[in-house]
Amino acid sequence: MTNMLNSVNFEDYLNLSKKQREYIRIKNETNLSDKEIAVEINTPAPSISRWKTNDKFKAGLMAYQAHHLESAVPQALKTMINLLDAKSELVRFQASKDILDRTGYNPVEKQEISMQGAVTFNDDID
Repeated sequence: MTNMLNSVNFEDYLNLSKKQREYIRIKNETNLSDKEIAVEINTPAPSISRWKTNDKFKAGLMAYQAHHLESAVPQALKTMINLLDAKSELVRFQASKDILDRTGYNPVEKQEISMQGAVTFNDDID
C-alpha cells in the first residue's frame, strides 16, 4: 500500500535516509523539540533545518503524516456520526452537511438562464 490520499506516496517517506525517517517519526509521535531530536538521532541541528527546506523531505514528511493519521479515520467517522445527535441544532446541521458533502451529496447548483432576442408584435385585427 503505497498510494495514499491527497496525492502523497508512502514511498517518498521510505526513500529518505534512516536519520530523516527517524526524525519524522519522533517529531510526529512525541513533543520533543528539533534540538532534542537532533541529540536523540545524533545529527547536527542545522542539518535538520536544511532537511526542512528540501522538497523530497517535505514529500516524505507529508506521506508519513498521512499514513500516521490514517489510523484515526474510523474514530473521526464515529465522532461525526455521534454529532448528528448533539444538543445544538447548529452542530447537528454542520455535521449533517459535512457528511453529505464528503459523500458526494452536494446541493444542486443554481443556474441562471437568459435569452436575448427581438420581440415582434403582429397586429392582425382589422
